[in-house]
Amino acid sequence: MNEPITEFTSKLPKLSDNQKKVLKLLIEAARLIVPLYKKQENHRFEGANFYPHDATREEITKAAATNFEILSPYSVVERKGKELIAIPYHLKYAEFLEPIADKLLKAASITDNKDFAKRLEFQANALLNGTYDEATIYWMKMRPYILDINIGPVERYNDKLFFTKTSYQAWVGVMDGERTARVLNFKNIIHTARRKTLMPSEKVDFYEKVQIRVDDLLIFSGLISRTMFLGVNLPNDTNLMEKYGSEITVFKQSIDYRVKTEVLPAFSKVFSSSFQKEFDYEDIRWGTLYFTILHELGHTYLRYRNSERNLEDLFPIIDELSAYVLGMKLAGFLLLKDVLTQKQLESIMVAFTSRCFELVLNESNNKSKIHYTIGGAIFVNFLFETEAIREKEGISWPNFTKMFVSLDQLATILERILSQGRREDAEAFIKKYGDMKVLQRFNI
Repeated sequence: MNEPITEFTSKLPKLSDNQKKVLKLLIEAARLIVPLYKKQENHRFEGANFYPHDATREEITKAAATNFEILSPYSVVERKGKELIAIPYHLKYAEFLEPIADKLLKAASITDNKDFAKRLEFQANALLNGTYDEATIYWMKMRPYILDINIGPVERYNDKLFFTKTSYQAWVGVMDGERTARVLNFKNIIHTARRKTLMPSEKVDFYEKVQIRVDDLLIFSGLISRTMFLGVNLPNDTNLMEKYGSEITVFKQSIDYRVKTEVLPAFSKVFSSSFQKEFDYEDIRWGTLYFTILHELGHTYLRYRNSERNLEDLFPIIDELSAYVLGMKLAGFLLLKDVLTQKQLESIMVAFTSRCFELVLNESNNKSKIHYTIGGAIFVNFLFETEAIREKEGISWPNFTKMFVSLDQLATILERILSQGRREDAEAFIKKYGDMKVLQRFNI
């Protein structure tokens, strides 16, 4: 498997000499995540390297009943005699974390932006002593800055036993001011629809505190280099979100990469040649950008206090697909407000359908994206069942009206599972619609 690092050549806005020096140190810090992440990654085991490889789910659950740190997002579980013990990340990986923190502190000492300096100091301290919440709270409170870094243990996709343990990753980017202003307009318009749509009041409410930005990327390292996320909405902690909000970051370069290497090839493979003439590269590219933005905005409407606990390891499948489906529903409101055209709305649905097929047809290539892959299979199989898409020399002339009605039906089912369901409900739904083998007929 390739090294978990991707560096991008990006056309950046004009930066000061000071900003360039700071940026160089941030990139150096991000590179140092690679050997640390490799200590955690192991796709041969459902629990990666977070738990003893011979430990069963039942044994870990039993140990966690008397030692809550066993299922902390920031600890490695090891055996000590017959006992399972938890070692905090900042102790287990101290030798890797110290040089990373040094880079961040050096960047903090030279930047001429005092707020960003303080953020870097908080982040360095979090790596060294585990004070992640303090770093996150300051990040959410500070005013956006042109330079951007996120570094530390964040996403939980490698823990397929409990969806609890976080993997190290980093990205460094520079804000694209023009595109950021455009997506802020999306957010503001969608916000006006909030009271008019089916968003229950019992959800965690933090939409007014959501920040959003579009970044030009310089580097991905660790888990995010494996997943090549198109965008993120952080933090993941529901309590922190409710109190302090969240920040959505959309990544231009990973979107361009995904379109060229994954989405467009899948579009060419699964749709009929006559239909392909209706959508060019720019249609698919903008469709991918739009469904990414709307997906992350969709997440802000779908936070329930107990959904992770109730759905357990199946939560990310339902959660991620729900956000995509709701995001595309919200696109309909943008159409009504003349922010999107009919062609752009169709491009969103075609690009996302292509993305789902790409994940399913190449599911063996990247285990880090299995939650998205299963969600993609559910989406496509649901569209086939409702006859929103049909086959004739590939998928031929989707019925976009039926697709939008199907989205509404699917959104209702998924949100019911998120808000009221248990693990067995999610499991039954996934079993019914998550079959990937039946879709392999397109893999020719």
